[in-house]
Amino acid sequence: MADTSAYLEQLIAWRRHLHQYPEASFEEVQTVAYIRDELAARVPGAMMRQLTATSLVVELDTGRPGPRIGLRADIDGLVMQEDRPDLEFASKVPNRMHGCGHDAHAATMMAALAWAWDHRDELSGTIVGIFQHAEETPPGGAKEMVATGFFEDFDHIFGFHYWATLPVGTVDVKDGPASANSDLWEVTLDGKGAHASMPELSSDAVLATSTLVQQLLQIPARRVHGLEPAVVTCTWLEAGTQQALNVIPPRSRVGGVVRTHSDEVRAVVRRSFDEILAGLEAANPGLTCTLDYLVGYDMVWNDPGCTAVVRELAQARWGDQVVSEAAMLGGEDFAAFSRVAPSTYVFIGAGNPDKGFSSSHHSPTFGLDEDAFPVALQLTIDVIRHANDLAEAGRKP
Repeated sequence: MADTSAYLEQLIAWRRHLHQYPEASFEEVQTVAYIRDELAARVPGAMMRQLTATSLVVELDTGRPGPRIGLRADIDGLVMQEDRPDLEFASKVPNRMHGCGHDAHAATMMAALAWAWDHRDELSGTIVGIFQHAEETPPGGAKEMVATGFFEDFDHIFGFHYWATLPVGTVDVKDGPASANSDLWEVTLDGKGAHASMPELSSDAVLATSTLVQQLLQIPARRVHGLEPAVVTCTWLEAGTQQALNVIPPRSRVGGVVRTHSDEVRAVVRRSFDEILAGLEAANPGLTCTLDYLVGYDMVWNDPGCTAVVRELAQARWGDQVVSEAAMLGGEDFAAFSRVAPSTYVFIGAGNPDKGFSSSHHSPTFGLDEDAFPVALQLTIDVIRHANDLAEAGRKP
């Protein structure tokens, strides 16, 4: 990887600084300031602007006609306490952690822009670094950025995710779906409380909630075709108090997530919520169910033509280490970019149990093997070099 070696030391330094100072979604003020200051010195000819209060785009115009491509990195951290005392660059901010690798995504794109500036005489068109806020909090920062109209004339947008459950050296390139439609739901059930010894006087919200959870979790198995991915999960339930075990509470609240891979299945699941809640109210006189359903991230869609080009670039360097895993059922708001421009989103293996990097994303012990960084940087550089091929592929029907 001689082409990237000169940039890796700076990439690691940038990443380790960002890792120490994570900021939560919509709070990335200092993160944006740091990226802006560092790139102002390293890429002095770039135009920078903030499309939203805590995002940044860095536009490098080569001065020659050509495609307009985007390199997207998310920049927010998580509200959680890091548990990696072995890392000398562990988070210094209480209850904040880069527990999903966004620090490394940002640093990699910073290094790619530095490479593009140094090699601008070899390139054409415009390269735009997209440092996106609030990936972790639906409805997400990508929708806000896209809503400005800034991305409507892009020929291609490329993104990637370091993936801790794939071994270092693996590059996962998928056609079509690369993530899931990701929605959130909460239901408040208001009934009538009573003494626990006289349940006949109540409209029991707790009993209705237990029925509701079972019916909702059966949606994928009984209302969705067996070959279509769909997940309905309950992750939160709240009713009554431990100090009043002899009281049937008048209210219960429950919530969770929905994940699907098609808009049609998404609609089936959403409609099923309404039907199940209507039936529950009918079966429990005096009960009222209030649904708060947040349509969150759409499914990331990898343009087949552009993705074929990216796969060829990856295979030319890493051969049979390039795989195509099944699309995850996790959410990813890169989806908003993939809806407005031909896009490709890939996963770069960054797990290495021998070095202590085997924990899942969003875990207090999450970590990345920095040996993955040359792979992601090289692939991003190859995307920049082949911008014309990607633009042509994206224009084909």
